[in-house]
Amino acid sequence: MPSHPNIPTQLLPHADPPRHRPADTSPPAPAYLALANSLENQVQANVFRPGDRLPSVRSLCGDHRLSMETVLHTLRVLEDRGIVEARPRSGFYIKWRRQLPEPLPPPLRLESSPVAVSKLRHQAFSIGRSKGIVPLSNATPAPEILPTAKLGRMISVLARAAAAEVIAYAEPAGHQKLRTQLARRSSDWGCLMKPEDFIITNGAAEAIALALRTVCAPNSAVLVESPTYYGILETIETLGLRVVELPTDPQSGVSPDDLERAVRSIPKIGACLLVTNHSNPLGCTMSVEKKKRLVAILARDQVPLIEDDIYGDLCQPGHRRPVTAKAFDREGLVLLCGSISKTLAPGLRVGWIAPGRYRGRILELKTNLTLACPTIPQMAVAEFLEHGSYDAHLRKIRALFADQLQRFSNAIARYFPSTIRVSRPQGGFVLWVELDPQLDTTELAARALDQHQIAIAPGCIFSANGKSFRNCLRISCGYPWSARIEQAMKTLGQLIRRS
Repeated sequence: MPSHPNIPTQLLPHADPPRHRPADTSPPAPAYLALANSLENQVQANVFRPGDRLPSVRSLCGDHRLSMETVLHTLRVLEDRGIVEARPRSGFYIKWRRQLPEPLPPPLRLESSPVAVSKLRHQAFSIGRSKGIVPLSNATPAPEILPTAKLGRMISVLARAAAAEVIAYAEPAGHQKLRTQLARRSSDWGCLMKPEDFIITNGAAEAIALALRTVCAPNSAVLVESPTYYGILETIETLGLRVVELPTDPQSGVSPDDLERAVRSIPKIGACLLVTNHSNPLGCTMSVEKKKRLVAILARDQVPLIEDDIYGDLCQPGHRRPVTAKAFDREGLVLLCGSISKTLAPGLRVGWIAPGRYRGRILELKTNLTLACPTIPQMAVAEFLEHGSYDAHLRKIRALFADQLQRFSNAIARYFPSTIRVSRPQGGFVLWVELDPQLDTTELAARALDQHQIAIAPGCIFSANGKSFRNCLRISCGYPWSARIEQAMKTLGQLIRRS
């Protein structure tokens, strides 16, 4: 079991099942991209400073045992990212770069309010999937970077070899093999769990809905980040609940002090619902100390924490996968939700919940509503987790997403006005952009779509009232960088400047 020095051993109570991973057989991230990420990390750590000369191509080839073609490819990537520049007959040098400031969190308002569902939220998902659209609105990975062929082969083999099992109902709690694989992976999250700790759901969305229905009384309040993912707001509105929006720092997440003030001041709090790792849309990650304090504050008042960890596996290359707040849960008050929608296959709709003390109630509700999840997607995901080299796949897409985030960020710095602010995510694949206060990104999104077939997500859909963050927008970096996407970013910059 990997060691977690910051996590007390008593918080890892289960010794079984034994952790075992088959050897990775799929290739890691391309060598040129791995070297590019390594050199960029050294620049960020001030190993190389603006104006410094990089080692020669010959030196890089020898030091890293790479071909000249691979090293030159690396340097072209770093040029595209705006990190280095070539000087004739001199080599490659670290560029002076304009560092855009990060967005500012909104003020704390100690009040609960209903969710005003915006038509824009309903449109956001469908528009981004339309043919011919430049898809910068949906937080969905591009199909071409997912292991579609391997998953397809696994599904075909399962359909033939286990036909009787495939067409039968799975257990209401979910397929045993999938729950076993999740239990084996749970040490990466900071908490070794048993297969029976999990209930399989139709994606993370169903897991969150089940959690809210279980722990919240009608018209109670839910503490959420601000800004927060619009799908969470829609679920809260559908269930007739109210929200308390907590200001969220783009780097460190929700302030425990603000959380504590809200818990003490707001009556009838039903739950706290947070994305603690690589949140959407800000990309922030709470520190271990903040997670510990978060869990302690909520436990003192017996407020359940619904933790959405859907982006947890998408940390930056070279960084350790962050632990969950669930790792510090001593009382079963944290309901941990997850999914493979951002890493493997969104269309399979395979998610899960580890609901702690609420397992019995959630399993009963799940059984009454849907009886069980479809069998073959569960079997396919279990097979991939066990034999599909999931960790090698994660290394590959982490490097790709990091590269795409940097390319999009550079394009924003190049094409957008100098007065903007932009997030610097620690993981995931979305960017949050704050424009001048007088700009309305609802109008910007409409013009971009109608005139240029570019889909972006306006900031207002990430607020409960549908009116806040009107000068902000979210850009998804889930699709590989291309000339078409660069032109779309240039066009957005022109539209913003003319607004």
